[in-house]
Amino acid sequence: MSDAPSSTRRRLVRGALTAGGAAVAAGWALQHRLVAARRVDDEAMAAEGLTLPEGIVHHDVDVDDGGRLHVMEAGRGPTVVLVHGFMLSGALWVHQLRDLAASRRVLAIDLRGHGRSVPGRAGFSDDGDPADAGTVRAEARLAARQQGSPAVRRMARDLLAVLRALEVDDAAVVGHSMGGMVALQLLHDTPLDERARRVRGAVLVSTTAGPFSRLPGYGRAARLAGPVSARALDVADRWAMRAVGSDDVRWWLTRLGFGPDAPAAEVRYAERLHLATPAATVGSLLPALAVFDLSRWLGGMDLPVLVVVGSHDRLTPPRHARRTVAALPRAELVELARCGHMPMLERRREFTRLLEEFTAKIR
Repeated sequence: MSDAPSSTRRRLVRGALTAGGAAVAAGWALQHRLVAARRVDDEAMAAEGLTLPEGIVHHDVDVDDGGRLHVMEAGRGPTVVLVHGFMLSGALWVHQLRDLAASRRVLAIDLRGHGRSVPGRAGFSDDGDPADAGTVRAEARLAARQQGSPAVRRMARDLLAVLRALEVDDAAVVGHSMGGMVALQLLHDTPLDERARRVRGAVLVSTTAGPFSRLPGYGRAARLAGPVSARALDVADRWAMRAVGSDDVRWWLTRLGFGPDAPAAEVRYAERLHLATPAATVGSLLPALAVFDLSRWLGGMDLPVLVVVGSHDRLTPPRHARRTVAALPRAELVELARCGHMPMLERRREFTRLLEEFTAKIR
């Protein structure tokens, strides 16, 4: 008699485990079918216009630490400089390289460690010591003073080197996500006389001036957790790829950056750019982006600024854009309905029109 309750419990446990396993298997199969249904080939991407236009001029610009930056150029006219986000490249601006070139000189840069650009001896350090890049000590120095971050400052120096090498004056600098941080750091760090000559206005797209959170103690926590988070993400990524499948994981991670109406071809295109980013770049930049903060400086930036954000941006939600606009003396906000983190892809024509109108206004 005493064994009966124990036997019943064992049957219940086995039944629960079986049901749970079946539910997990069914969930895995369902998500796998969803991903498989959204697989697209090069022909489908070409049909969406996701191929770089012919006639692009390619530049390689050498920078002070021995690095080399790749820049694509198209068109003639007032200059528009396009700066991509984290784990992307200049190819993100595939539509704008085609659409704006009829009336603008368009430059799309690959930031160091992305696309075809090569980091130099400094890596992502601002002081020439690559061993210092991505460490708590390195990021804390500038973040504590709310002057950006060393890694972003290094990329801003690279961007200034490109402007000088390609003789760019009176440009509109367009920065997406991390590229928006780089654009802000450029404006913060460049001497006023040169800044006035090189840049006429800025477009900040799906980005933030920092911090990501205003909770008490966030900055210190982010500086301490940044390097650990980079390792944890790497471990989680490898585990998830074994448990679920690398194609599925990467699809869902990329899909988070898009709004509800994005075609599968756009997601796959962005996914390819993500996959081309070296792991060393990801690990070095995560701590820098977590603590980046130029928010207190914004009030002194006397330049026209257009801030663009998608209503469905999960990575840098609209509250960041509104906070940035409220701090800037000469800023305008455009919020795109049902758009995610990638308006240059998701809202090609509307986004390009915004750039055309803004660049015409600041001439």
